[in-house]
Amino acid sequence: MQYPYAEIKPEIFAPVVELQIFGEEWVSFNLFVDTGASFTIFHSETARLLGINYRKGALVFLTVGDGRQIPVYRHKLKVLFSGQEFKAIIGFSSRLGVGFHLLGREDFFENFRICFNDRDKVLETTFLESGK
Repeated sequence: MQYPYAEIKPEIFAPVVELQIFGEEWVSFNLFVDTGASFTIFHSETARLLGINYRKGALVFLTVGDGRQIPVYRHKLKVLFSGQEFKAIIGFSSRLGVGFHLLGREDFFENFRICFNDRDKVLETTFLESGK
């Protein structure tokens, strides 16, 4: 599946994909694909939108770009990504300091070949049949 990069500022483009998460119902989100993120992470407000008590997840502390650690509550949730439905680790934090959701490596880069084409501003995903 191909995802055109999103123009986030005039003439500045970023790899953004759609991910659906099932909470009480399917909800769609746009996420920045972050090869440096260990796992996918959302702000805690998103958990409320999904009807999830995010603090019931497994607590871990994630080191962010400036060296600080933030609390993240990890949940295994049903997702729909690139035409495939599966369970993936999704983290929620009230201290996520960026204004967008991050699609990280765990469960996604293991199940899909993800190719960045910066010249043409397109990200392409291919499901790996032998994935988890």
